[in-house]
Amino acid sequence: MAEDPAPEEPGPPFTCERRDGSITEQWDAPTRTYRRFECGALAETRPFTPAEDAWQQTRTVEDTRRANRDQLGARVRTALANNAAYLDKVQAGTATNADHIAQVPALTRQMQGVIRLLVGSDLLDTTGG
Repeated sequence: MAEDPAPEEPGPPFTCERRDGSITEQWDAPTRTYRRFECGALAETRPFTPAEDAWQQTRTVEDTRRANRDQLGARVRTALANNAAYLDKVQAGTATNADHIAQVPALTRQMQGVIRLLVGSDLLDTTGG
């Protein structure tokens, strides 16, 4: 096995490290490779075990859901501002039939996002719909 020095800094977010004294363990998600360094020298490299692969898949799903939740949260803020503008038009008596007609599908899309945020879990696998 080639001897590579242990990384000084943890890798990108998809790489996980654990350091304990002179031992560094690294789980490289994109390549599904485990590496163990002892005193900076590569001591072991191998493919992920089935348990490590399952753990990484869970992390990937959780990261996707977290990103989608954040994106939906930003859309909710925008929708709130748009709804306030619509209600201001209604209050002022300047809302047109086109405004009213456009508001119905907009509210339906917004509620889809709110439901995804409230329920969570697999509903956060996507942001559309």
